[in-house]
Amino acid sequence: MKRVILPRPLLKLVTMSRRQFLYELKANLWFSSIIYGILALTVVFISYLLDFTIRIEQYVPELFISSYELTHILVSTLIGGILTLNAFTFNSILVVLTSFSGQFSPRMLLSFISDRKTQHVLGIFNACLLYVLISFFLINEERSSVYAAIPTFTVLFAVLTLANFVFFINHAVKWMQVPNLTQNMKIESKRTILRTLLKDLEPYRTKDPAFTMKHLPEEEAHVITSAETGFIQIFDYKRLIKEAKKDEIVIRLEKRIGDFVTEGLPLLSYWKENNHSFNEEKYRKLIYLGPKKTEVQDLEFGVNKLTEIAMKAIGNDDPNTANNAIYQLTDLLVSISKVTRFSPYLTDHDNQLRVIIKDESFDYYLYAAFSQISVAAKNDPFLTANILEALTILSKSISSENHYCCWQFASSVARGYQSGFSYSYNEQRFFGSLKGIAEATGNKDAYAELEKELRERLRQSSLVEEQNIQ
Repeated sequence: MKRVILPRPLLKLVTMSRRQFLYELKANLWFSSIIYGILALTVVFISYLLDFTIRIEQYVPELFISSYELTHILVSTLIGGILTLNAFTFNSILVVLTSFSGQFSPRMLLSFISDRKTQHVLGIFNACLLYVLISFFLINEERSSVYAAIPTFTVLFAVLTLANFVFFINHAVKWMQVPNLTQNMKIESKRTILRTLLKDLEPYRTKDPAFTMKHLPEEEAHVITSAETGFIQIFDYKRLIKEAKKDEIVIRLEKRIGDFVTEGLPLLSYWKENNHSFNEEKYRKLIYLGPKKTEVQDLEFGVNKLTEIAMKAIGNDDPNTANNAIYQLTDLLVSISKVTRFSPYLTDHDNQLRVIIKDESFDYYLYAAFSQISVAAKNDPFLTANILEALTILSKSISSENHYCCWQFASSVARGYQSGFSYSYNEQRFFGSLKGIAEATGNKDAYAELEKELRERLRQSSLVEEQNIQ
């Protein structure tokens, strides 16, 4: 039997998971354009039936009836008009977005293209152009000297194009405003968190499985390695648990979502409960690799997008954008803390341990969100105070089991601050926010010692600076 060799783009679609396939569709303009193209062809077919078969001009007011010459001029003129408007609009927007991508994040362009409103607008532009283009070739003086449906629909599509143009400009201007940009990125990441944690992980997560890693001798582990190179995009947790239960094994994932692996690196280890043999290849097919990181299951990727905007804003001396990204990150971390228990154990319906994922505690995401920003802001009293203020809000919004790591990170940020305070207001905000975190997390005694340590160090730094000036 001959093996069917598919083109590379089709082979890529066939090997994708359902979630990955939907993600690629959303990030692709072709899908929405094809849907609107089909709608345009449907309207063309209706117009053809009305004008050439039903002869609707006999049943409509004279206002809607047009001669062949007028219809031909109308349709031919609007072809160029709609095409020019379409090209001008998107050329201008892409130029602006390219500039924004360099200033804030290269992911902005993809986020804008993936936006549902953007895709609808482009689809409507293409549908209007397709309708008038096909209608131009349909009108024929020998078959009919008067028309009603085609000129009426052409005028309606022209009006729709103008309304679409105004809507798109308004949408693009609003979308590219930095507060809306960071808000949209946060909302998109929140949706990913809810899909990944609530649908993929939480139904199977438990803190007390029948047995744990202590009962799995390392010397008895069997290793499955990667057969290709790429970023890990998706773990099919549901099917991994199902297959592990059927084969009576316990799986430990050796990598996280978003990790880069090369051929031959371990993907997972497993322990057998009996000596039955099974096909290891099926487990490789439940781990999807690709050439880039995606947000399908990668929680850290969503966090990193906002972190990247904050870092670029700090580099461009844009504190307002950096502050906005910091507070949006805070809200995102609150969402992460509320919808997961951060247990690495996934069990089947009988509470038997089947999959062990890489341990990811809340502080993993906390450090991923703010560690780079705090290092970049170590000489900026305004940004450092804003980070501590954000941590104050975070510590009051999360459960008590995450308070310790929040206080530890806040202490690290405070100790990492290198400069003094030019204004007393900055100093009050700095220590006020730090005290608020200590009170929220129950570390008042530790705060007193830390405050004493920091004030002494800042006093000595000020003396050294004065001596250098003299």
